[in-house]
Amino acid sequence: MSPPQSAIPGFYYAVFGFYEPFLTLLGLAGTLVDPKRLVMLFQTHDAQAPWPNGTPPMSPLPLASLVTLVQLAHVCALLGLMNIFMLSTARKYLYSQPVLQEKIVGALLTPLMIGDVVHLYVTLWALGPERWNVKQWSPVLWSTLLTGLTLMVPRIAWHLGIRRYVDKRDGHFRGQVEKRF
Repeated sequence: MSPPQSAIPGFYYAVFGFYEPFLTLLGLAGTLVDPKRLVMLFQTHDAQAPWPNGTPPMSPLPLASLVTLVQLAHVCALLGLMNIFMLSTARKYLYSQPVLQEKIVGALLTPLMIGDVVHLYVTLWALGPERWNVKQWSPVLWSTLLTGLTLMVPRIAWHLGIRRYVDKRDGHFRGQVEKRF
């Protein structure tokens, strides 16, 4: 059986080069259009966590909250765009050098995986004692956590070398591969 010849096979390219940028750009667009309400009638800001009295205030977002939401959405969209540009560049120009692909993609996906873990932890931590009351979780909170897992699990799989080229494992199949790093 021949080993995978790319550190960025189709599945990973689709997840990190299209799915993740799509999600991040959609989040930015929704935040710019209406930060209190987003796609599918989710209330982005107001539904992130349970409110003390059960209902969010009807007033518009304070300016500081609006600026913070837009900045956060912009940074997320920027990360999504970096994914597509980095992955497509590595795939196009380093096609015959899977060792370099692996190193570059690893440099991209490692901090993102750490970010996935920290994001999951911080989200649950910020909920305080309400984190265990999953019946009260809003659809936005559920989608935040589950969508985060749809990105974290493939990142972990990539780091484990599942269905991709891994130099330490597959390098001997390629004969003498020049190692530049």
